[in-house]
Amino acid sequence: MNTLNIRPRRGARLGVVAGATALVLGLGLTGCAGDSSAGGTDAAVDQTLTIGFSAEPPGFKTGVDQGSANRQLITLVRRGLLSYGPDGDVVPALASDYEVSEDGLTYTFTLRDGLAFSNGDPLTAADVKRTYEYLAVPENGAADQTSFANIAAIEAPDDTTVVLTLAEPQTALPKIIANPLNAIVPEEPVDANGVPVGAGPFMVTDYKKGVSYTLEADPNYYEADSVELEEIEMIFMADAQTRVKALVSGQVQFIDYVPATDYATIEKTNGVTLDTAHGLYGALQFNLTEGPVAIPEVRQAIAYALDLDALNEVGTLGYGTASGGLPISEDSEYYDEEQATHYAQDLDKAKELLAEAGFPDGGIDLTLLTNSQYFGHSERAQVVKSDLEKIGITAEIETGDYANMIAKGNNGSYDLMIGGPPAAINDPSSITGAFIGGPTFVRSFGINQDLYAELLDKGAQTPDGPERAEIYHELGEIYLEDVPFVTWGQGTAAYAYTDALEGFEMLNGPIVYSSMYSLAGARLTE
Repeated sequence: MNTLNIRPRRGARLGVVAGATALVLGLGLTGCAGDSSAGGTDAAVDQTLTIGFSAEPPGFKTGVDQGSANRQLITLVRRGLLSYGPDGDVVPALASDYEVSEDGLTYTFTLRDGLAFSNGDPLTAADVKRTYEYLAVPENGAADQTSFANIAAIEAPDDTTVVLTLAEPQTALPKIIANPLNAIVPEEPVDANGVPVGAGPFMVTDYKKGVSYTLEADPNYYEADSVELEEIEMIFMADAQTRVKALVSGQVQFIDYVPATDYATIEKTNGVTLDTAHGLYGALQFNLTEGPVAIPEVRQAIAYALDLDALNEVGTLGYGTASGGLPISEDSEYYDEEQATHYAQDLDKAKELLAEAGFPDGGIDLTLLTNSQYFGHSERAQVVKSDLEKIGITAEIETGDYANMIAKGNNGSYDLMIGGPPAAINDPSSITGAFIGGPTFVRSFGINQDLYAELLDKGAQTPDGPERAEIYHELGEIYLEDVPFVTWGQGTAAYAYTDALEGFEMLNGPIVYSSMYSLAGARLTE
């Protein structure tokens, strides 16, 4: 089985791949290299980066997890008080620094002087207060709503000072604030064209629906002088092969969401870098509100029926991990190997559980929602379908594009869904979003949140150490009994780009789709 190092790696550059079909010439993409003047002096390198982007973001609801495409664009156009550096550590952003009281309940942030949004409006402590109060309201659907609801008071004594007083200590609060979804927004967070407004290094200056975004360096950005990329042309390319061929042929310089099937091709392409890292957990999600799947024993039976190794192999070509239990990385001190292997495939046990639930001969018909846009989703759906047939469950696969899956997932129009729990920080408290919050495609529909809320709150408040580990162990035991979703392990994530791009740094694990933060400091060398 192939394995990936936990830290991002960069692929070898061997051989040449030529003759790729011209795919996007009509979009007027900028060339990769600068010209030389007649006198032999190198002209300034064109700092326009062309990106083949895997999906058109479905929208920009403040704080709401609307998929990786949405998150990646937000890392370019918005900023929070804190951000992530190239090594994944939390670093200052809109806030130049902050202090924490000894009891861990008071955070005092000092904002940089002269902050402004890309539309020219000043950004002050009042904007921070308004944004965080919005994120705390359950009806607004923010991914980290419970974390912001834990803020008992927000004070803005002057334009550059924000004081957060927590109801309970929150160990991972700086990481949560660095999550791009929690960036500070103006009163009108999207413009008349529906594109996001923020205070990031770039701003959207043109949007062609279904085609592309054009981004330009934001002169109001607090470190505008350090941004060397002048423009980013983000071309929507839903088909993975289209993206790969466009990169190999030189028609784009950067692509996201490289499928494992193309790792070898890109590694053998001269002048191109492949960065890979562990990505997010994958899971079979349930609609827990009705039908046989609402019965815990049926969900337990499904968990015993699945072949996690086969799901890893078809979904990541073996580059990922095969692991059940709570969606906590194998590299975390909170990973519980015994719980992760609890549901090793056991078809006899699965059939026993179905009989206990009143289905001795199976005879259950379910819908299985997936999408055809991203590699691994449809492939895993076929494995799930095959495994469930072995215990008498028939799963009818429903597929379409990613936007269709998001829409159906958000309103629970499925019995089973190929998906995965949300995670945005490298901390065990990141699993909170898998259990708590409003309806969303990244969370099983109708989950019994009361089973988990108290322990999840306690885990978020407890400092690292044995006491915290015991809390997540107890959560894992409840999960194994309830089975609100079935994890099958971490996938892989990959970006690929021209060797002429310097400064892009891939992050790892739950924060992998915050990697474009680093484009603020990137540049093209030729």
